[in-house]
Amino acid sequence: MRAFLLTLMFPLVLLAVVSSAAAATDPTVPSDDNEAGSSAIPDYVYAGDFSDNSQIADSARRTTFNLAGKDTITATTWYTAWNGRTLRLVASYPRYPQKQRLPLVHVFHGAGGRAVCNQTFGNAPGQFGFIVACIDGVGQYARGYSYGSPQNLADNAKILQFLRARLPGLRIDSNRQIAAGGSMGGEDALLFGVKYPAMAQTIVAMDAPIDMSKRFWHLPTVRQRALYQECQGTPYLAPACFADRSPLTFAGTLANSTQKLIMYWSVNDEISPQEQMPTLAKAVHAANPSRPFLIRVGNWGHGGAWPPATRNNEWLADAGLVDDGVRADTKHPDGLRIEVDASTDLTDLPSYYP
Repeated sequence: MRAFLLTLMFPLVLLAVVSSAAAATDPTVPSDDNEAGSSAIPDYVYAGDFSDNSQIADSARRTTFNLAGKDTITATTWYTAWNGRTLRLVASYPRYPQKQRLPLVHVFHGAGGRAVCNQTFGNAPGQFGFIVACIDGVGQYARGYSYGSPQNLADNAKILQFLRARLPGLRIDSNRQIAAGGSMGGEDALLFGVKYPAMAQTIVAMDAPIDMSKRFWHLPTVRQRALYQECQGTPYLAPACFADRSPLTFAGTLANSTQKLIMYWSVNDEISPQEQMPTLAKAVHAANPSRPFLIRVGNWGHGGAWPPATRNNEWLADAGLVDDGVRADTKHPDGLRIEVDASTDLTDLPSYYP
């Protein structure tokens, strides 16, 4: 009997071992070591047409004005997107006329978002003397999940044209433009700075994904499916699209530019974790060790250090939008501040602490 049981168990154990080994090497099973090269097709591809939950109705072709605080006016107006849609353009600026031309903060929204920079900035534009502007944006296939869509970046490159057409009284200093955003907005800000450097003398990226081939497999299903639509495939099937939407691809360009580069990330960020922004910082530094840039590592939740409306003044000071003395009055003062130069060692950059 014992001999019979052993004879029966041996092929079962062997089958389990072989199956385990096959799963470990099967390219259709995404894993940390085989994500970008995985040929797996997500199940949702066979589940029917893509439904974009970030879709919004077209905006009315009118301009309205509201106070966004005692010092700030918000104008809500419209623009014509690359695909002919009428979408929202929002700008906030000082309530009282300014003698000098003001810097423009060009804000890119996060995944699934739209033009709400008036809400995230509150009274800061009027209090500190700058202009902030943002558009709803629309990708090639997904509205709010554009993830570096070239069409959306091209629309954003027309923002000065849109502002001058709808709000001709704004006095904008075109030599002081800041491309800024958090999460997907940080990805877009980096890509915009690479592709339209004349419109982004400063780049501020916070908690941003920078390698979309890796990030794709960790996105929630709704966002992953949107990115699948944008690239018409997975990283394995559409590598060129994913590379073009990954700031990491352009680390060499960023390393050799003269733009002011500011990167923020958090050790408590579970959304865009360790394989993301620290990797870009190291790649930029490796490509050009003498290139100065700023790293700020803190302990906020994803996007927590972004909204100036909730007293996140530090990055405004870093970008030269407020006096340096305002820096200390910030919501998340803890963490590291690294002014990178040729002598900086980035070997052990703090990243995500699970």
